[in-house]
Amino acid sequence: MFKKRIADLFDRSFWAVALPLIIPIALQNLLMTSFRLIDTLMVGRLGDVSIAAVGLAGWASFFVELLAFGMSSGAAVFVAQYHGANNKEGILRTYGMMLLFMVPLGLVFTFGVGLFPSFVMGLFTEDPALIAEGVKYLQFACVSYLSLTINLAISTMLRCTEQVKIPMVTSGIAAALNAVLNYVFIFGSFGLPAMGVAGAGLATAISSLINPVLMMIISYAKKTVVIAPLKQIFAVKGFFKPFWSRALSVLLNEFFWSVSILVVNMVFGRMGTDNYAALTVERTIEGLVFVFFVGLCNACNILVGKAIGAGDHEQGILFSRRFMVLTPIIGILAGLLIVALRYPLIGLFDLSEAAKHTARTLLVIFAIDAAVRYIPYVEVVGIFRAGGDTRMGLIVDVVCHYLFITPAVILAGLVWKLPFITTYIIMLAVDDISKLIITIPYYRTMRWIKPITQLDPIEREETLIESGDEPTL
Repeated sequence: MFKKRIADLFDRSFWAVALPLIIPIALQNLLMTSFRLIDTLMVGRLGDVSIAAVGLAGWASFFVELLAFGMSSGAAVFVAQYHGANNKEGILRTYGMMLLFMVPLGLVFTFGVGLFPSFVMGLFTEDPALIAEGVKYLQFACVSYLSLTINLAISTMLRCTEQVKIPMVTSGIAAALNAVLNYVFIFGSFGLPAMGVAGAGLATAISSLINPVLMMIISYAKKTVVIAPLKQIFAVKGFFKPFWSRALSVLLNEFFWSVSILVVNMVFGRMGTDNYAALTVERTIEGLVFVFFVGLCNACNILVGKAIGAGDHEQGILFSRRFMVLTPIIGILAGLLIVALRYPLIGLFDLSEAAKHTARTLLVIFAIDAAVRYIPYVEVVGIFRAGGDTRMGLIVDVVCHYLFITPAVILAGLVWKLPFITTYIIMLAVDDISKLIITIPYYRTMRWIKPITQLDPIEREETLIESGDEPTL
């Protein structure tokens, strides 16, 4: 029976549909993560203060990205299921809803952070040197927030309709451009002055603009779903209520989660420049590992959502089980790789000896934790949301972060004044235990299967009109 279950989970038909999604999405996110890696590597040559400042300043874009991700993740529930139901009108309306949110979000943060960079840095640290360096970076990097949000909207549309190679290609071009511009602007080249951390911000701003532009150009040539008349894209009248009934939970989920993470980093940012420089490097490397789980999670979301949208619930459940088994296996393999490569990886960064030692220790802790850390992530984002259940993730994060994780970090780091490493371990332990206790039993209930592809109010009215009946008020 056990052998049959394993064979069922990992038959060839699964890999035939999963790998063409997992690999391009993982590569795209690897390339996007390289933005941060290249910034960190090159800025690291300027010293611990610069690398810590850029790490802290990066939380502004992180917050924007999380809000945008909340919206796109909520929209992905609709796009994936509409794709399974071959409902192009529903897909385009969802695209319009994303753009109506994403563009104002990017504009607000671009101008807000650009006008008040000192205030933003002051949220994370009281060190004048860190604030001064971070301001230099933010004054340029804030321009990237608008393109970041638009990029995420287009990428979501292409991914959920299984056009995953386009975002991968454009991300590669943008990442290569970012690397070149970083070198030119940070250290000075071709007669240009060395700009230091400000050059990293400028390189990010310019290269981030390339991605959405290229995606639109390629999409036009290939006639993908994102190229459509504006009248169809913004035909959202009557769609606000059904859309936000699902998407609002996801947006609030990401908002409350990100606020909690920001508070946690305010605590870490006050526990020493060396420690935060080490944490910045560790998270940069962790981000390289995370891209594989992003690939897994997005592929899971697409396949489960498409199956549920097509009405094949049994197939959707089978896909979800396969990804639930894959996630800890990939976590164990990633952890072993990180432990084996921790010395050469940390050696890439120009850190003080104290910061290097701390960074290596953080990597070992992360490697041990990786086997279970991403299970709740795949459950909430890849399975529950794909099935149409957008509220459970909100419940999980509000309960876990505001009752357990954030209070634990504040108590450990600020009240009890525990060592940095101890505080980090407490954060991971509380995070994993609290989330797994809630998400695994809920997954087994199968109550997360909540299809959204029955006729929405717009389609119902159109169907009634076509049949000659009057809509019922």
